[in-house]
Amino acid sequence: MTNNRDDVTIISEKQSFAVNLSPRNSILHSLPNSFDHYTACPDCDLLLHKAEAPAGYSVVCPRCGKTLSRSTVAPISKVLALSIAGLILYLPAMLLPLMTFTSFGFSGSANILESILNFYRNDYYFVSLMVLLSAVVFPLILLTTIFYITCQLQRKRNPSSLRPLFRLHLYLEEWAMIEVYLLGILVTIIKMSGTSNIDYHSGILCFSCLVLITLAISTIVDRDLFWQEIEDQGLGNNAEFPPVQEHLQTPRTAAEKGLIHCHTCHKLSPASLAGTGCPRCGAILHQRKPYSVIRTWALVITSAIFLAPANLLPIMEVDFLGIPDRSTIVDGIIHFFQSGSYFIGLIIFTASILVPVFKIVGLVILLRSTRPDHTHFLVQKAKLYRFIAFIGRWSMLDIFVIALLSVLVDYGFFTSIHTAPAATYFSFVVAATMFAAMTFDPRVIWDTCYPRDYSEDKKQAATLLEKAP
Repeated sequence: MTNNRDDVTIISEKQSFAVNLSPRNSILHSLPNSFDHYTACPDCDLLLHKAEAPAGYSVVCPRCGKTLSRSTVAPISKVLALSIAGLILYLPAMLLPLMTFTSFGFSGSANILESILNFYRNDYYFVSLMVLLSAVVFPLILLTTIFYITCQLQRKRNPSSLRPLFRLHLYLEEWAMIEVYLLGILVTIIKMSGTSNIDYHSGILCFSCLVLITLAISTIVDRDLFWQEIEDQGLGNNAEFPPVQEHLQTPRTAAEKGLIHCHTCHKLSPASLAGTGCPRCGAILHQRKPYSVIRTWALVITSAIFLAPANLLPIMEVDFLGIPDRSTIVDGIIHFFQSGSYFIGLIIFTASILVPVFKIVGLVILLRSTRPDHTHFLVQKAKLYRFIAFIGRWSMLDIFVIALLSVLVDYGFFTSIHTAPAATYFSFVVAATMFAAMTFDPRVIWDTCYPRDYSEDKKQAATLLEKAP
């Protein structure tokens, strides 16, 4: 289904909108002092009319392809119901035993918390902290905050805590990794299925349901709608803004028009408010993320330094009849391939080797693209950035597998599995690359390409239309 207007193109049923910027639109020449009907792409800063998509559709930027918003029927009530179900399942998922491994008369069982405590007992404090936060603490905070927020919005109430809580919720979404932990459970099961009898307990069912619920919540939450609901209930929507200076005849971006796009809630504000709190969410406003390139370079270099010991040092130690056998990440991958578990070996190879290297190399490419003479393949670089930001968390897979094995396979003198030094370095690599992706501001890539012809946007919209299924 297609429906063309000057500013909106529906490009595929139940797929997406393409928001198109036409030269005839008044947004190019003048803006009122209220910017509620306009938005800017968070990845390329393109100034656009706001568009409300029907349920089941998404709004995408016509230049870089960034998904600006998704529309769902009754998202607040749905998220409220899911958050209640998630909170009910949370304690059973964390405290009940997941499964029991039995081999040669020995057995071992564990829940989520026990797998974390084992890291702490063996003096791997940073690793235990990473797993504790990503698998236990942050998921609980996400469920609690979204339950409180949706409950208040459903009841049409306006406590002052809504803004910081929803901002916190959005910040922590990237760091809650229970879906990666579930994949780690599956890898552990496949790894041990040939040598141990496995008995499954109710904890693994509760944990799996909890993962599905959190994924459903992250999919249903319409950030723009939630922020608008919060603002409509009196949190900053009555602010008076000074006039916008008409210093450009055909502004292409929010920055060129003298506007600042809040990277947290996507509200437009005058550039005169730089350094102050956003009128809607309270986040500090900046035209671009401060020292974005320098900070990202520092984090990328740090990641590259820690990557060497993370891959060269042993990450896991297996004691069999008192004889230790240490293995690196590569050794574990080779073991899977030699035993015929090609799919699992490929998953571990991708998550533990390819993803960290790809993120470091990809970020270096993006950082090099901030130079004025690098104005080619901008759309592809925008997609590269979004992919890097998405895959960062999956590198924790190996750490989660070791966390489970070190508890489930603890048969005393007969055999046991322990964590080795590379786990700490690998956790540093994961954290540093994730922070690097968050620190980098993709808009600086597009800042080098202005001014551009309007036909570029039309070509992008046409490309999206051709690629729609």
